[in-house]
Amino acid sequence: MEGTKPRTANSLGMFDLLKGIGMLTIVFAHTGELYPMGSGSINLLTFCMFAYRESLMAAFYIASGYGFRKRSIGKCIDQQVTTLLKPYIYTGIATTVFHFLIHYLCYGSLHNATYETGKVLGGFALGLPHTAEYFGQTFFSCGPMWYLLSLMIAWILLDLILNIFPEAYTNWAVLGTMLLGWGISLVWEAPFCIAQGMVSLPYLYIGYLAKKRRLFETPLSGRAKAGLIASALGVVAGVLLTQRTDCVSMGEWTMGPLSILLDGAVGYGIIRLFLKWQRRVDGPISHAIEWVGRRSLFIFCIHTVELTAIPWYLMAAKYADHPVQGMLLQFVFSLVSIFAVTELLMRRKELGR
Repeated sequence: MEGTKPRTANSLGMFDLLKGIGMLTIVFAHTGELYPMGSGSINLLTFCMFAYRESLMAAFYIASGYGFRKRSIGKCIDQQVTTLLKPYIYTGIATTVFHFLIHYLCYGSLHNATYETGKVLGGFALGLPHTAEYFGQTFFSCGPMWYLLSLMIAWILLDLILNIFPEAYTNWAVLGTMLLGWGISLVWEAPFCIAQGMVSLPYLYIGYLAKKRRLFETPLSGRAKAGLIASALGVVAGVLLTQRTDCVSMGEWTMGPLSILLDGAVGYGIIRLFLKWQRRVDGPISHAIEWVGRRSLFIFCIHTVELTAIPWYLMAAKYADHPVQGMLLQFVFSLVSIFAVTELLMRRKELGR
């Protein structure tokens, strides 16, 4: 099987395990949002999942930044249009079409299907990270696709900074862009995930520096380990003190810019832990997770279609008295359908022949 050996730093699939677990976590989290489990105390696993959710997102940006290479601004934009904007557009079209068809079949109302689908199409056209009101009209979010838009913005911004600013001022330019993005998120729901891309720029920059300075291959010093542990505790402290969690898509951070930086530090630590773990595990489970990681972009896009187009809230209402059973059924059904469509897309040329 291709890519079944444990990955090491600087190899092609070094982040497959991280991306695979990340994709499974994202699908599970989006499924669980529809099934409230009550207002009692939550267990340690659930607490960690919510407390470090944005740190995991930061790890995805860092992993992407690891593959960043400085080039001309024009070539960078062309690259991002091909690798990220095209999948975004294709996913938006597919989501709009399936949303209209499924809602018309479920409710039998052409007017209702058209009106609700217009909100979906408008959300994709405006690149909204969450449901918002524009021109007096409510538009739905573009779903998980906000991540692709923000990544594209961050990638182009990093290339601009590296081309314009001398190396001595690069750190300050990245930090200033992050602060500007945070400020925008406080006063304006900027379209096309502009604020999210600006805020995520430091994470991409961390990945770029990690590749340039071979940080993932260098053992951590005692001071660095203490800093990462302190950052992890800082994230927990922010959640406990404010009773809220960070959320990039919503433009919310428990302690403002400090939380953004703490999430980046913890994200860097998460990647180091995954790389260390990945070098030690070699079995069918890890291979299956790496299989998911290698197809993460396809899975991400297909998950957006099924999450937005299918009225899962009907299933959640049906299993309101048995939320765990409903959540697990939906999770399994989502994964099976996502993986099946992913394989069809991966093998489309072969199937065509």
